[in-house]
Amino acid sequence: MSTRPFVLLVALPLLAACGGSGGSAWAGTVLDSAGLTVVHNPDRGTWASGQGWTVKEVLSIGETAGDANYQFGQIVGVAVDGAGQIYVADMQARDIRVYDPSGKYVRTVGGPGAGPGEFGAQIGGVEVAGDELWVPDLGNQRLSRLSLEGKPLGNTHLDFLKAMPLRWDQMPTGRLVAQLRHFGFTQADAAPSPDAIVAVNADGTFGDTLQMLPVGESMRISAGRAQTRLFAAEPVWDAAADGRLLSGRTDEYRLEVRDSSGRLTRIVTRAATPKPVTDRDKNVILDAYRKRFAQQGAGLSADAIEAFLKTIQFADDYPDFEMLALGPQGSIWAQRVRSGAELAGGKEGTFDPQDIGSNDWDVFDAQGKYLGVVTFPERYQPIRVVGDRFYGIARNDLDVQIVKVYRVVTG
Repeated sequence: MSTRPFVLLVALPLLAACGGSGGSAWAGTVLDSAGLTVVHNPDRGTWASGQGWTVKEVLSIGETAGDANYQFGQIVGVAVDGAGQIYVADMQARDIRVYDPSGKYVRTVGGPGAGPGEFGAQIGGVEVAGDELWVPDLGNQRLSRLSLEGKPLGNTHLDFLKAMPLRWDQMPTGRLVAQLRHFGFTQADAAPSPDAIVAVNADGTFGDTLQMLPVGESMRISAGRAQTRLFAAEPVWDAAADGRLLSGRTDEYRLEVRDSSGRLTRIVTRAATPKPVTDRDKNVILDAYRKRFAQQGAGLSADAIEAFLKTIQFADDYPDFEMLALGPQGSIWAQRVRSGAELAGGKEGTFDPQDIGSNDWDVFDAQGKYLGVVTFPERYQPIRVVGDRFYGIARNDLDVQIVKVYRVVTG
């Protein structure tokens, strides 16, 4: 909360606007001052049992065997154009698969290589920018621009010594924004610096800074050495089609909403009790890493694996949330976090540090009042919201990836 005095104080319990009758009265407070609204929420929402929002599967793309056009290796991005066509980036195949709104295969864009329209070993996702496809090709250190039909339109060099784009998103009129992190590859760069959300110019270069984010603590390169700290605080954010930006730092339940001009308009907080990372959780995770490297470590010796494991550090507490999203009706979504034991699911060697999010998401209305929890099916990770639909990645019992789309049912 700002230290400046508030000229207007409102602290009235309000009834939930969504979720039907029978819900609990909202017990938070609202503080307004000079165009900034601060909403403080308790840990309990307003939805009564059985009266909250739900999700319904409306589309599934992918299969375990059969047509290769519907088989994925490692999905790293899903995008949707104005006509409803779906673009799926597969890092293992190094291509973009295109499907119509019903999920029928249309064509494949790209393939392995370094030439025009080809992708390197590390695809960073896929975005639709107006009538173009933009693919962060980290393996070739460039941003590749293609027509929606797959015709190469040019590349923009990505200079990782200056900044690494960690995440991209789409703003109104097709404009893209990116989160940039500066990694210290020399001793002079040892001190970490905040990330920035920047506008992306039409030629793929980075333009004006829209927002500075808190310093991320889980992944750093300082003086040429990689540093990993699991469950440490990270800045996360989401952009809405109306130009709003939602952001927060995962170790503090304090969400910030900015308008299309970047002005801070709303702060949303929720009471949360820190959950410590126990020694048992650490051992479960390290053992899972150990088994994974032994199976897929490309000949790493046991001593080399143990040396790597000694470089892994842990935060004292789990994050308050993992991801943020702006959903239907202006709603705000925050994904909960599973513990190390929950992540392993009782199965040794199954921990994935990139998949720590829970199936449970806290949901707030457009004003920031806490409504309750929406639960997605097991083994599903949403990665993009378009209207009232969540596009994401599911894993079946054979650990095969499938694109699934869920519609939010609000009443």
